[in-house]
Amino acid sequence: MKLIVGDIHGCYDELQDLLAKAGLAAGDELIAVGDVVDRGPESPRVLELFRATPGARSILGNHERKHVRSFRGEIKPALSQVLSREQFGGAYPEAVAFMASLPCSLELQEAILVHGFLDPGVPLAGQLEKVLCGTLGGERHIESRCDRPWYELYDGGKPVIVGHRDYLETGRPLIWRDRVFGIDTGCCRGGALTGLLLPGFRIVQVRSRRNYWAEAKLRHRQALRQGEPPDEPLGPEREALICRLHEHLVRENARVLAGLREKDPGFDALSQREQGKAYAAVVGGHPLDGLLHQARLGELSLKALRRRFRHGGSLARHARECRLLDGPAEA
Repeated sequence: MKLIVGDIHGCYDELQDLLAKAGLAAGDELIAVGDVVDRGPESPRVLELFRATPGARSILGNHERKHVRSFRGEIKPALSQVLSREQFGGAYPEAVAFMASLPCSLELQEAILVHGFLDPGVPLAGQLEKVLCGTLGGERHIESRCDRPWYELYDGGKPVIVGHRDYLETGRPLIWRDRVFGIDTGCCRGGALTGLLLPGFRIVQVRSRRNYWAEAKLRHRQALRQGEPPDEPLGPEREALICRLHEHLVRENARVLAGLREKDPGFDALSQREQGKAYAAVVGGHPLDGLLHQARLGELSLKALRRRFRHGGSLARHARECRLLDGPAEA
């Protein structure tokens, strides 16, 4: 048996409720249709479940794709990515690497799974990534080709299961002629988390506990009105180490950029996306590649590093990886 789950969006408790209600047995599969992160309260726990649980997997949603692209410096992160990045903390680069490995579609014996849309009349192998993932560009592409909702024109040989959009906004999934199943039912907005049990296409649902996304946005607005909380005082040893780490990252960023400009004299004329890709190809193995991307964009500051390592965390480990510390010292 397979349980196909709609957009989870960091709603870990609801996912656990759904698993209990579905009653999966050993050997059964759990498959998410993307957007397992962002907006909800526990994106790291949800993502780790799909990373570490045998028989669990996900496809790429537009939110995972935004994390990958913003991490590479190709786009600016939206609020939902910023808040999730804070949740992940030092584990963020590893989380993004996992997201980057997710496929854009999955063809099962019973159905085809994509996060966003399918372009009617186009074979799965010929579908555009932006359409499969449900990006704004993919949506515009679909609207330019279809004179009515895409799912009414779907003519593939198998049923298709999608997420991305709460089509009915009633807490119930979209079921179009038993051919298209839209199972995003707005869990992170106070709706429901929906699954389909294959091969019988049986619906299983649990209600959301709260409107997590509305609460997160409210907290963010309140924090902006009140101003950022002052940095916690750092001991002299940690402060000195953070300053050394900042200097190291600034130097390393300058070295990488110099190498890219030497290799390609037209580097500075490239688009932000092309620069980000070239930069990522060089720094992808660096233990602090995410912070290096911030340095490239001019967004790395001592204040940002103090906040990143406010509670100690992995400061000493990162410093050792950058050869700023010897031995097993802790911060």
